[in-house]
Order: sequence, then C-alpha cells, then structure tokens
Amino acid sequence: MLCHVTRPDSVVMEVEVDAKAKGEDCLNKVCGKLGIIEVDYFGLQLTGSKGENLWMNLRNRICQQVDNVAPCRLRLRVKFFVEPHLILQEQTRHIFFTHVKEDLHNGHLRMGSEQAEELSALLAQAEFGDYNQNTAQYWYSELCGEEPCPATVNSIVSRHKALEGLSQTSVEYQALQLVSSLEHYGVEWHWARDANGQRLAIGVGPEGIAVCKEDFSLINRVSYPVIQIATQSGKTVYLTVTKDNNDSVVLMFKLISNRAASGLYRAITETHAFYRCDTVTNAVMMQYSRDFKGHLASLFLNENINLGKKYVFDIRRTSKEVYDHARRALYNAGMVDLMSRSGGERSTHPRSPNRQDGSDDDDDGSDCGSCQQSRALQERLHKLQEALLCMLCCEEQINAAFCPCGHLVCCQTCANQLQLCPVCRSEVEHVQHVYLPTCTSLLNLAMNGQRANRVVGGGGIPASICRDLASPHDCDGDDYSKIFTHT
Repeated sequence: MLCHVTRPDSVVMEVEVDAKAKGEDCLNKVCGKLGIIEVDYFGLQLTGSKGENLWMNLRNRICQQVDNVAPCRLRLRVKFFVEPHLILQEQTRHIFFTHVKEDLHNGHLRMGSEQAEELSALLAQAEFGDYNQNTAQYWYSELCGEEPCPATVNSIVSRHKALEGLSQTSVEYQALQLVSSLEHYGVEWHWARDANGQRLAIGVGPEGIAVCKEDFSLINRVSYPVIQIATQSGKTVYLTVTKDNNDSVVLMFKLISNRAASGLYRAITETHAFYRCDTVTNAVMMQYSRDFKGHLASLFLNENINLGKKYVFDIRRTSKEVYDHARRALYNAGMVDLMSRSGGERSTHPRSPNRQDGSDDDDDGSDCGSCQQSRALQERLHKLQEALLCMLCCEEQINAAFCPCGHLVCCQTCANQLQLCPVCRSEVEHVQHVYLPTCTSLLNLAMNGQRANRVVGGGGIPASICRDLASPHDCDGDDYSKIFTHT
C-alpha cells in the first residue's frame, strides 16, 4: 500500500507499507525518515467523506479506516503539544514549529499586539535570516487580526535587527516558547452545533474544554475535574458536568458525522489521559469494538480472538511516560548526552560508532582488525560514561563520596538527601565533594586523539586510556572499584 504523507511544511513523503499494516507502521516509517524518536507526540490525520479532519487510530489497520483510493493520502500532524523545553530532538521541535506556523496562519492562535510584534520578528528571522529590507516579510496581520501601523512596523524591524546572527534552531525554540504561553496552545478544534443549532468551535486542550463561537470568542470553559462522564451516541457527544452548587448539567454537541463525533469523544478521553494522568488505565487502553465477523467468531470460537477487533482509543503513554521513554531511547541510541545538561546544550545528533566528531574517516578502511579494535574501544568508553552517571537521578555525574564508608555512587545533590549509604547501608556522617574525570573530557580526549594517535589500533584514543580500557577488567557499570582504579 502506497501512502502519501504531507508534513506541516507541505512536503509530501511517499511511504510503502503492507496491505494489512497498522497506522503505527506508517507513522514509524515517516518518523524514521525524519530521524524522530519522539513519535508519541505525532499522529496521522485523514479527511472524512464530509470534509472533517479525523485522526487515524494507529493501533488499527489502515485499510479499515481509509477509502479504497490509491495512494492513501494522510497528514503528519502534532497530536499532543508539550512545552518546548520537554522536546529533546531538534527534528521534533522543527515539526512543532512548522505546525504552529500553520495554526497561526489559519487564525487558531491569537495574541496581543506586543506578542505579535515579537513573534513576527522571530518568524521573519527563522524564514529569511538576518534583516534585509528587500526580503523581510512579517506576519503581524495574521497574528493580531489587524493591519500594522508604521510605528508597529518600525518596532518589528528593530526587533528583527536585534536577532541578527541567531541560528534558525535558536529562533524556532524562542518562537515556540512564546507561542506555548498563549491560551490556545495545544488545543485541538472540533466544529459542532449546540441544541439551538448555533455553530460552535469546541477546543480540547491540556486544561479542559473551551466552548467558543465561530469567531473563537469564548462562551464557556469546562475543566476536566468537573466532567463526570463523556458519552457518544451517533453524531452527538454528551458531557455531564458538575456545577458549583453540585447540580449536574448535560452539554450536547452535534457534529457533522458519526466519525467526527467519535473523533471529539476520543479527543476528550485521550487528551485528558495524556496531560492529566500518570499512566493510561487498562479501561482506556484495552477498550475495543468488533465488526460482525469478529463478533460471531468471539461467540462460537474464542472470546479472546483478535479477529475484527478495533481499538477505540489510540493512547498508550501519558506525557510523563512519553518524555521518560524518549529520553531513555535517545540515550541508549547515543543521540543525546544527558551528562551535558548542567554543562551546556544537549546534543541531539546521531554519533557515529567509529567517529565521535561525526567527520569522515581519513583511513581507507582496509585494516578491518583496526576498525574492530576501534569499535571495541569506543564501546568501552561508552560503558565508562554510563558508569560515571549518578545511580539515583541518572542525569548528573558522580561527584560525591559518603564518609566514612567512602562509596562513590551519586552526585552532590542526591548525596545530600541521603542519611544511609545506598551501597553498604552504613550511616553517612558527611558528604565529601570529589573531582573525577568528566565524560566530556573523556570524549574530547577521544576526539582529539583520533588523528594524532593512530598508533593504537586506529581508534584515536590516547595510549594511556587505551591500556586501561583494553585491560581484562570489564567496566560494565556496576563494579565501581575497578572503574575508578582505571581512571
């Protein structure tokens, strides 16, 4: 099955999947081409028969959700917006930025004049680079809903000039920080009608549900704690809400189709679980329906059979779980150095297993033995990095010793919170700050020595460190006495 997936920047990607593939298979291939590991923030959208925007359920087969039209046309979209500082990859942040630009252009995010001036300058710097009077264009009217006066234009120009020299990555991050402070950031909009037939925009966001008029002016705001239950019946979604006097009121929203109503019902449940819960309950994760064939099979063959099973909700992790999962996946893949959080900017670029600096190898590749030895030494260096990581927070480097036992297993911040040594359980009288080789220094030694020190197996690591790493002791991260003896 051929799928044409349109990114938020209007670039179309071709993805080939199996005829019985699930939605997650297509999304994983798209994110794999983009180098994105933080897949849980994204989803695939399709257009319904009545023009409604629908989220594909990634846990169900694609062929069950789309019309039999080849190629299958989908859109890569951000499904769950999070704060910019929680995004670990530059690639992920760029897709967030392009999606936000599209929402700004469509008028879904409005702001005050001063915020519009600042954001206009940031968008111009990201798109055109440093200020040039012949190329600079500004989005003020799209952001604020009014044409700028000459004084406003001069203010935007001066802000744009002040951004000279900033890279596109830095500007995109600043723009996302500004947009994330807006009221409707991360809100997904659904069009419906109330009991009186008035057209409404229903915004489902991290804090609750916003009921707005067609021009996005607020009518009512419903926070998640006051929602007793949400149900769907045909084209209608019902919300039972608790009022201040403990009475209950039912809000009714009629949508254009059954699938659109199911989309709103799903959005309320999934958004609440993603942003407000610590984990996704089985009642949500495992809820499913069956088609007629699957229902018969479950009655006469086996009730646990998977035939015809369709999951109702498409969520398996909450925001906390997504961040933790992505952080661990990036670290294990060698694509982010968690050690550098306190010392500098995180690196989110893949590291070559043979070259820490990512440059092309100068060797001709003929000495296979040297290459194997180089990879083995780099692997040992990576294990040494993990061994120097605090056992408690797994973020900072080990720099504290417990006295009088002398064990070194965690950073100063974590050590100050402990009364007993986590290794020998002896009482801690005081914590002594110690200075060990930093992982950054070890990596610098490896990078600087690659060209200058070819004598040791072609690995580029100074001979003193190579002798230690190549010793019979295996630094597997749990024998700290051996590790610190070698360092």
